Amino acid sequence: MSEIAATGGGAPGAEPAPESRSHREARAAIAFAAELYLIGAALCATAALLPDVSSPAGVVAVAVTAVITAGVLMIAFYRRSGSLLISWVADLWGLVLIAILCASTGGASSPFALLYFFALGHAAAFQPRNRFVLVCLAGLVAFLLPLLYSEVSTAFAAVACLGIVLAVLAAGVVHFALNRMREQRGRLEQLIAATASLDGSLDPAQTLRRIADTAVPGLADLCVIDLIKRGSIASTVVVARDPQLAGAVERMREAVPLDPRAPHLVARVLATGKPAAVEDLSDPAALNEMARSAEHARFMRDAGYRSAAVFPMAARGRTHGAITFVHLGGARPFRRSLLEVQQDFTGRAAMAFDNARLYAERDQVARTLRRSLMPAVLPVIPGLELASFFRPRGAGDEVGGDFYDAFGDRAGVWLVVGDVCGKGAEAAALTGFLRHTTIAYARESTGPGQVLAKVNRAMMDQDFAGQFATAILVHLGFLQDGVKLTLAVAGHPAALLARLGGPVEEFGDRGTLLGVFADPVIEEVSTVLAPGDALALYTDGLTEAHAPNRTITAQEMIERIRQRPPQLAQDAIDALLELVDLDGDVRDDIAILAAQVTAGNGRAGRSARPRVS
Repeated sequence: MSEIAATGGGAPGAEPAPESRSHREARAAIAFAAELYLIGAALCATAALLPDVSSPAGVVAVAVTAVITAGVLMIAFYRRSGSLLISWVADLWGLVLIAILCASTGGASSPFALLYFFALGHAAAFQPRNRFVLVCLAGLVAFLLPLLYSEVSTAFAAVACLGIVLAVLAAGVVHFALNRMREQRGRLEQLIAATASLDGSLDPAQTLRRIADTAVPGLADLCVIDLIKRGSIASTVVVARDPQLAGAVERMREAVPLDPRAPHLVARVLATGKPAAVEDLSDPAALNEMARSAEHARFMRDAGYRSAAVFPMAARGRTHGAITFVHLGGARPFRRSLLEVQQDFTGRAAMAFDNARLYAERDQVARTLRRSLMPAVLPVIPGLELASFFRPRGAGDEVGGDFYDAFGDRAGVWLVVGDVCGKGAEAAALTGFLRHTTIAYARESTGPGQVLAKVNRAMMDQDFAGQFATAILVHLGFLQDGVKLTLAVAGHPAALLARLGGPVEEFGDRGTLLGVFADPVIEEVSTVLAPGDALALYTDGLTEAHAPNRTITAQEMIERIRQRPPQLAQDAIDALLELVDLDGDVRDDIAILAAQVTAGNGRAGRSARPRVS
């Protein structure tokens, strides 16, 4: 086992489509091969200067063939239809032409024998190892062919020695170095592609699963993520090439949970915060060091564990767990370049998980805070039916300023709907202040206008950093033959009043914003509601749900309620929501509170639970 040193952590276009890395290499190989053929054709002209040209016709044939071959290769290059296989065939065909050229210009003494090594250099630069070896063997055979028909001289031996040096340089420097660069570039591209998908989910559990799915098979045959919480392993995610193996590992972890205090590799990595690797798990000592128990060691041996690397998932100074990468069977041990990629991947994965965790915590806080700003259950008021709807903006991860409430007193019931400017904690603080202040003043005041005036004065006395709010407050007092409605509006949209079998209209004047002027203009209006009459209060999040592309007007809402006369309080809300695409991009919170007078004041109304979308 060895400790690992710490290291730092498309869609096609229209014209033209971007090329893949392998296609670009293939085109470069084809272009380079075409150039070598043209150079070879040009060198054939120098054959006339040589003292021993046994077959001028052979030289001419080689030159013409080289030009034709170069032309074919360039056509493939410009049509983007080539591959490394075409380049490899061109290499082999070039060796045939070089052999003919050497035979035509002196055999073993021909200076053109050096062209063999240009061909080998080209193969070394572009071809994968198996094809490169075949080209080298073919080149060696072609190079030694003059021994069959020509006398060996010291010049030939010198050329052979020079050729061997060139071949070793081409193979050792060009081929292996280029393949190493390809491998590293492939790892980097794989890392970029893998980490690009890590932030695709903001759910911590889904993020862990995505991390493991991304690591297999590119970075390991088996990936195990152990998540630590309060000093113990909270959960384990396993992904493998073989789903049965992944299931077996998960069952083993469930049966024998990982103990962070035990003396095994994962526990040590979690304790020290330093990554570690085991290069050869066929060694019993290394296997026992990796295993948590004798049963676990037997399981790893039967599953064919070959090597393993463990990295701590640390982000923002906190260790969330560990990722174990395992190679199985006859796989080679982890190379250092792969270990560096795995460590970089782990760092990015830890950050993605931490982002998802923080988002989930923030979302939970927002939901809890939002619930504290809304009534858990609407009150049951005899003679009145209540219904409500609330939909937070977007994913709902931030507390907005829309609120509503309904509460009774000795004389009747109060309904309030309000909207505070802004989002987040400051808006939530003002929302809570408005809601509870309104309730307190309403229980000791005579009318909604007086209540809102007192709320405005309380806002002016507090330091809310220039924030303002709007509100609509309704008092419903029960009479012998109906319900008296008294309403006051402070900068808020007017109520919608639907008479049973009669008109639908706006009710109330907007008035002055709360928290802006010391002496606001807030007027009260009153009317009497008969059984079946309905009232709807809403925030401007409803009218501006799809602004600026579309704004819902009061007339549209009136027409929709007129087309669907409410039989229940919920019917009025449903009619209004038909004007909004709740599955689309809603730009603000939406709050609606509806009330409908039932058949008689002595008849108990329906209990209503707030509806949240």
